[in-house]
Amino acid sequence: MRLTGRRMLLFAALLLFLAGYLVVRFDAPDMPAAVSVLFLLGLALPSYVAVIRWLGAARGITLLVLLSLLPLAVEAYAVATGIPYGRFTYSPHLGYPLFDLVPWTVAFAYLPMLLGAVTLASTAVGTAWYRLIPAGALFLLLIDLVIDPAAVHAGLWVWMDGGVYYGVPASNFAGWVLTGVVYVALVLLIAGRNLSSGRPAPGMVASSLLLILAFWAGYLTQNGLVIPSFLGAALFLATCLVIFRDAPFRR
Repeated sequence: MRLTGRRMLLFAALLLFLAGYLVVRFDAPDMPAAVSVLFLLGLALPSYVAVIRWLGAARGITLLVLLSLLPLAVEAYAVATGIPYGRFTYSPHLGYPLFDLVPWTVAFAYLPMLLGAVTLASTAVGTAWYRLIPAGALFLLLIDLVIDPAAVHAGLWVWMDGGVYYGVPASNFAGWVLTGVVYVALVLLIAGRNLSSGRPAPGMVASSLLLILAFWAGYLTQNGLVIPSFLGAALFLATCLVIFRDAPFRR
């Protein structure tokens, strides 16, 4: 990844921050659902391309498909039963709900955050499974402490029983840690030697997370959600450092 490409990524992040801060209003009644759908797909694409460049087509596509469909199934089960996250429902703005439970776009919303968490964790603690798996789950928890309050404030999903952290219950965060351990372990398993040889994931695998954090940090700042906005800014800076490190792709 040349420096010009990194600068373009930072420029896109700046635009997304400004959009979240100045432009985007989720309470607009005439906002078509297609806007949210295209937005989620566009944010996911940079990390998807980076994963395939990193792992090759076969393993890269396997990882993308498995870790898109599995979280989608878990989310559907959670909406139906309240396990493992708690009782909640999704807004229709996120796209057509599969089985009247979960929008199909969730398949593209979660994976970029998982990939970013694995990249940050592998840089911070190395690639040994006994360090990477808990660290990856911890980074996922930190990311959700940013994303969930923003999405609840925006009305993208609603927690039936509320919660002490900006309306989000503690059960949700426990569920993110539990599922995060499983998902990070699956990434490690599929990536194989690319992630078990001691070299962290390439920084650009976290490129979608950078864009997601930039957008929601702008939205959180505009709406005065202080704790998640500061945490989002800290994670954004950490992701920038990882992306700008000298870590070329290896096949």
